[in-house]
Amino acid sequence: MRLGRAVAIVGVLAVAVITAPGIASASWSATASGAGSSASFSMPAGTTPVGTASGRDVAVSWSASTFPNGDPVGGYVVARYDVLTGTPQAVGGACSGIVTSTSCTETGLPPGQWSYAVTPVQHGWTGVEGPPSATVAVDAPLLSLTPTTIGALPATLTGSAGSFLTGEAVTFYLDDPGTPLAGGIAPDPIPAGGATSVSVTIPAGTPRGSHTVYALGSQGTLAGTPIQVVDAIAPTISAAAIGKTEGGSTGWIRQGGTYHVYANAADPGDPASGVSSVTADVSAVTVGQTAVPLVAGSYAVGGTTYGYRSAPLTATAPLAEGAVTFSISATDADGNQAIVGGYVVTVDNTPPNAADVQTSNASGGTVGRAETGDTITLTFSETVEPGSIFTGWDGTATTVTVRLVQANPRDRLQVWDFGDANQLPFGTIDLGRNDYTNATRRFTGSTMELSGTTITITLGVPNGAVGTAGNNGTVRWTPVATPIDLAGNVCQTTTRNETGANDREF
Repeated sequence: MRLGRAVAIVGVLAVAVITAPGIASASWSATASGAGSSASFSMPAGTTPVGTASGRDVAVSWSASTFPNGDPVGGYVVARYDVLTGTPQAVGGACSGIVTSTSCTETGLPPGQWSYAVTPVQHGWTGVEGPPSATVAVDAPLLSLTPTTIGALPATLTGSAGSFLTGEAVTFYLDDPGTPLAGGIAPDPIPAGGATSVSVTIPAGTPRGSHTVYALGSQGTLAGTPIQVVDAIAPTISAAAIGKTEGGSTGWIRQGGTYHVYANAADPGDPASGVSSVTADVSAVTVGQTAVPLVAGSYAVGGTTYGYRSAPLTATAPLAEGAVTFSISATDADGNQAIVGGYVVTVDNTPPNAADVQTSNASGGTVGRAETGDTITLTFSETVEPGSIFTGWDGTATTVTVRLVQANPRDRLQVWDFGDANQLPFGTIDLGRNDYTNATRRFTGSTMELSGTTITITLGVPNGAVGTAGNNGTVRWTPVATPIDLAGNVCQTTTRNETGANDREF
């Protein structure tokens, strides 16, 4: 009777456990001490887990679920949910299947917001799933580099990568489709936690503009970060000059004269945005001209080729003689500007004139007779522009034809071009006597050379007989207004007699 009563009581309790609301529909029976006694325990519910993200891995831990007698359950089933949709996810890593401890780590998760819950299990019995964990955020793969704006190439950027998969090797490329980049990570491969430091080089020649640097993991993880490649280097200005509009030498100007400003500018940046504008401040030469635009081209003047030139400008009048300075400004397409000052132009308002004229006899020649190798030297008060004497002449030795002209009352010398077609503008060179020749003689193969203020003409071979002066004389030189000085002042036409005592010419 007593044994039957005990069995009946256990049966009632079991029914009550199974049917009681909020209790898992499972139980676990245990044998109690003493004759004919036993106990039946319901499956406990899961506890609230805690999830901690480290890169793409999440460590989940929870407190044990226990039976009323204090015994822990034999294992747990871990579930993961998408917080935004509530959808259950496939659980991987050490958190899959039945977990027999109270912690596990799920590895290689995709980016997202997740929550975890655990359900206790005991043999074939299953308890109630416990409350969800707080949201665990697994960040998307990221790449962070500095600087993000690059003004000179090549450039090495440094930074970090995060949320990569443990064990991944990483390669880098620029844009998509990509150009491979030299770079590396440390530590390598990606350590636990998914974070590493990064170094990557943007090569020379990368075009200006917006780009993206990508880091690609060997297991497919991809992260990118934008960069901007700009020209941060100002243009260089390597040369500048002022030259009169008549051409020839640079570095000289006269009051009221017209001139061009010349400059050479380049954009040396890598990447280079290109020179967008060049201007000149010549307000010391022409009042008010502080930003004169120069036009790109190819301009050869004064023995130098320039890449930029202004339109004709007019020097202020009056303008005091002496050195004045001007400056050049160059700006590139990205707004970088360079200004170089201290360029000098000399103001010369004094016209040249004839300073002296002399003849000399070649060694071994006959005194008083014009012969091969004899010279006549014309000296100006200052250097004249060689191109105003002979188009294209730079002052170096050039071949000409000298004419010894029989004239009344005095013989004369004339200088003609190589082809004896055009007389050069030396004016009248009067030999002071009329017995040097009885007919016009041409000295072919003569030469002419400028040195400083002096033009030396050396006689070539005459085409006929010449005479010998019977006595001394004085050479008279009357220039014409065609020659100009380096500043463009026109030569005066005042006659100049040879200096020194009267002598026989040649």
